[in-house]
This record gives sequence, C-alpha cells and structure tokens, in this order.
Amino acid sequence: MIKFPNLKKKYLLVSILFFLVLICYNFRFEIMYNTLTTFGYDENKARRYSFIFSEKPFQISSIKLRNFFNPQWRNKEEFNIALKVKKNFINYNSSKLDFKDGNYFLNIFKSTKKKGTYQNQKLEYIDIWKNKMPSKIWSINTSNKILSSKSSTEKVSFFKIQATPKICGTKLIYARPDGVIGAVDYRTGKKIWHKQYGNTAALSIRGFFCEYEKNLDAYIVILPTGAGVYCLNAADGFLITSRCGGGRMGAFDSRVSPQLVDNIVYVATVKPSGLEAYNFLTGKLLWRTDFEIGKFFFGVGNNPWSNFVIDHKKQLIFVNTGSPGSKLTLGIIEKYKYSGSLLAIDLKKGYIVWQFQEHARDTWNHDFVAQPILSPIKIKGKDIVITLSKSGSVYFIDRNNGLPVLPVGKETIDFGDFKYDYKESILPKSLLDTDYYSYLGKDCKNCDLNTTIFGPVPPVLKIKRIFDGNSGGPQWPGASIDTLNNYLILPSNHNLITESFSDYVPEHPSSLPQNKLVQKCTSCHNNEGGVNFKDRMIIPSLFLTTKIYDPSSLSNYLKNNNFHKKLNFNDRELLNAYEALNKYDAKLINKNQYKYDHYFWDLWDINQKKDIYPKGLSSGKITAVSLYTGEIVWQIPAGTYKLNN
Repeated sequence: MIKFPNLKKKYLLVSILFFLVLICYNFRFEIMYNTLTTFGYDENKARRYSFIFSEKPFQISSIKLRNFFNPQWRNKEEFNIALKVKKNFINYNSSKLDFKDGNYFLNIFKSTKKKGTYQNQKLEYIDIWKNKMPSKIWSINTSNKILSSKSSTEKVSFFKIQATPKICGTKLIYARPDGVIGAVDYRTGKKIWHKQYGNTAALSIRGFFCEYEKNLDAYIVILPTGAGVYCLNAADGFLITSRCGGGRMGAFDSRVSPQLVDNIVYVATVKPSGLEAYNFLTGKLLWRTDFEIGKFFFGVGNNPWSNFVIDHKKQLIFVNTGSPGSKLTLGIIEKYKYSGSLLAIDLKKGYIVWQFQEHARDTWNHDFVAQPILSPIKIKGKDIVITLSKSGSVYFIDRNNGLPVLPVGKETIDFGDFKYDYKESILPKSLLDTDYYSYLGKDCKNCDLNTTIFGPVPPVLKIKRIFDGNSGGPQWPGASIDTLNNYLILPSNHNLITESFSDYVPEHPSSLPQNKLVQKCTSCHNNEGGVNFKDRMIIPSLFLTTKIYDPSSLSNYLKNNNFHKKLNFNDRELLNAYEALNKYDAKLINKNQYKYDHYFWDLWDINQKKDIYPKGLSSGKITAVSLYTGEIVWQIPAGTYKLNN
C-alpha cells in the first residue's frame, strides 16, 4: 500500500496518472467514437472530445483535476471578488464619480474628452432615382422543406441570412446558419442547387469562402457550420473529397468565413474559441491557437464573432474577439485573458504576435465587432489596422506592434485593492452618447430602494447599474472606406440602454432572524433572503449585510439613504440586529449555501423609450472619420428619421 506523505505529492501522482490515461485514451478515441456512433452516440460530441483530448491534454487534465479536488473554487473566487468590490466601493472617492439625487454618475474620461468640432450635416437628398426607379427583377425562397428534418419546428433565426451572398463564377451563393447552402443564377434567380451540411446549427454564420482554385480548375466554397467546415464544389454543391481530409475539417462551431492561403485553410471557432490552420490538400491540423484557456479556465467566451483579415505582406492574421463567458458577471481574471481584443497572429506558426485589449475585465459586453480594416493609407508613417468596439471607440492600431497610433485614453477605476483598467479612443472621440443619464436619472430618483450607478462601472453587489454599449456603438456590419476622400464611414447604435443588477442570495429560502428590527425590514425586503421586485423597484437581499458593512458604516448608510433615513431605531437596536444578521450570514457562508443572482434588461421597446425620442436622443447615427487625422468629419441620424415634415 502506497502512503502519501502530503497532499501535494498525492495530487502530483494523480495528475501524472490522469495525464497518462488521457494519452492512452486518445489513441483509441477515433475507433471508439465510430463504434459508439453506431449505437446512437452523438458523432459531433465525439469528434469534439477526440480533438480536445488529443490536442489539449494538459490543459484539460489540469482543469478536470482542479474541479475534482475543489469543485467550488470558481464560485468562491467570484464570491470573494464581489464582496471586495462592494466593500471598496463604499469608501470610493473620486472626482470622476458624481452623486446627485441618490444616484451616481461615473464619467472616467470627462477630464480628457474634447468637444467635437463637427456638426450634424444638413443633407440635401439627390433625386438620383427620379426617372429610373429600381425595380425587382427576381426573388427566391432560401428554405427547402425537403432537406430540413426540422422544417416545422426549426427556429426562425436559422433562416436569417447574415452572411453576404457572393458571386462565384456564374453563380450567386448564399448560406444559412443551419448549414444550408445554395446557388442561383444571379441573372435569372433560377435555383441551381440547394444542400445542407452538418447536423448542428450555428447561431449565426457571418461569412463563407468562395474563390477560384487553379489546381482544381473550379470555384470552391469553404462553408463554416456548427460542426466544422466543409469544402464544396461551387458548380454542384458536392463535397470535394480529394481535399480537406475528405471534404470536412474540424469539429467545432465556426461562424465566420474561412480563408485559403498557399494551401492552408484558416478557420475561426467558437465554443471553444480559437483559430485553426489546416492543410488544404490533406485536411491535417497544422496548429490551433486558443483564445479562452487561461491558467485554469476553459469556457465559452472571447469568441471571434466576425470575419478576420489577412495582411499578406506582413504575414499576419488580424482577428477580433468578443466578451468573456458570463459576460455581465465579474469573475476570475483568467477568463478575460483574450476578451475584447484585437489579436495579431502569425500566419505560418499560429502564435499571438501582439494583443490590443480594451478592458482588463469587460463586464459590459463590449465586443470588438466587425472585420478589422487594413487602412489603404499610412497614418503618421505607419501601416494601420482599424478596429471597432461596442463601447463606441474606434482604434487605429500599428500593425507592427499593436500600439495605438492616434490618442487613446487610459484610466483605472481604483476600488481600494481592486483595480479596473479601461481604455477609450480620444481620436476619434467615442461615438456613444450619455444624454440619457440625466433623463433616466430623474426618472429613477424614486424607482429603486438601492442606489443606481450610470456609466461603465463593474458590477457592484446590490446596486443597479445603467450603461450603454451592450448593444450600442459600432455593430457587426462594421465600416467601409471611402477611398475618394479617405474617410472611414460607419453606422452605430445609440441609446440602447442596459440595466444590470447582481446580488447573492441563499441557495434555498432561508428565514431571516426573528429580531424586531430585522422583521421590520421585511416589510420591504424578502423574508427568506431573496430579491424582491415591485414595479420598477429592486429590493436587494439582506444576506451579506454584515460582510459588506461594519456596524458604524451600516448605521451611517441607513441614516443617509433616501429610503431608510426616516426609520426610527437606536444604536442598541441596530447592534442587536447586526449580531443576528452576522450569525445568519456566517452560517450560510460556512455551508456554501448561497448562489449568485444576476438580472439585466435592455430598454429597447417603444413603451419604455417613447419619451426619449422627442428629447432628441437618436437611436442610430452614421459617422465619417478622416483617415488622416482621426477627427469626425460629419455625423447624421440614421434609420427612420423625419426631416422637415
């Protein structure tokens, strides 16, 4: 019998054994999954597991072992982070945080922002179609009930085409998120072929590859799906079995256009996120770079949602990544490693050359959106790649080193020992508006029992935050270059406001202490430790009160809070209530009997925003930015807009 002198040696031995098992397991996995598929096993899952175990055995074994020995580690770390932020926020004092009518207004860049010198353009619309109005020549239905086994129950989103159709030879090719792809004669609209690949639908497909391949003397299509990518002949839609390892490469969900360069196919994946390179002739994986594996993390965030671009001269791939998994929840630092970033990746080896990241901890869903743009002109003598963020920022980045060429503001929100780094473009100035702050600030004066914060703050426990950028700012369509004037022209969403609220509550209903003052609190607060919602009021849980406040700071808070300062209680009553709540908190924490509750709402619908538009708050704009200076040249309202009756 083997005796382990300490836990570390035991952990090491188990790690080695587990690692060896994974390696042995990998050699047999390909045979196993083919056998299991015969008996109804999910083939796509088997392919994915096989890939993960064969390519990332060390990362997977580390994660599995840590979860085995300490299954609550991530929840505990997030719990401690939430408490730390809340405690430090109570004592937060900064000139960038204004307090008015019981609400906080955070503007961390107000000291560095410059007023724009441009004005909204007064456009004169040209009657270009007056004597030659365009007319519809043909239209087709891109669905095919014969091919779809889920035609009666299939989600409508699968029929929404987000990928731009492409003219490929004499055919117009279209692709849907559910793996359906078809070709039509673009002159007549006649369907030529219509097929479906992969049995796992993607949420969206935003591009596909279609170009002439000299060696095959044919136009080829490389189609991303929810279960890898497929190589097709554009003439008939059939698999090209002589290439791509029999016509299919990879196992993961891919939503953007692959690229074929020098017989190498580059594929971006989500869940897990990363970039892969395959030999086009054999289908063999050459390398894979992950965007979401930190020290002990393997999640579903930091995804490349939009098409990447290749700089052939510098042999670099530029790819944008989105927000991390559990994007609106403040979590462990590993999950943010590559979130909200522009990455430059070596075309041949796959290593990350440099990274430009906007926020060290993005909790606002500030994805970097759209395909990065290679500027056609040098700016300040440098080759530039341009990227866009939902935060409203537009960044001009040096392709050689990842550093901003035009001014970028850098600030830190300092909550004691918790620091929150943040960037924002100064040139061009951020496209997001904050006019709704004052409008909703007055409206929310008496709508919540907790304080409301406006602006880009991290989630603060038991406080509602209101911010733009979740679906505001530049979006997935991206921008275009006006090569005549050297303008960057882009659309952006505005005033698509998000409300967010987070709190920890007992995992199961747990009655609060039978203390007179505590019971008095339950006239508003939930008696079982939950969160109460009354109309527009959010009434937080009393759980963790004593872990956030000491008796003195709690007394001060109650006496100065709009909804508590009229309560009649003396110091002894408060101290007794505090001691009772302290025992209540300690019991639940020691037994790990708590859970994280998070709520957020997008204030989009017309009933909630019907009074905003008359106040001149636009829901969308189109902006032109000079490539020479980064200044905004002109900006106009976008969408349905009434001009001069």
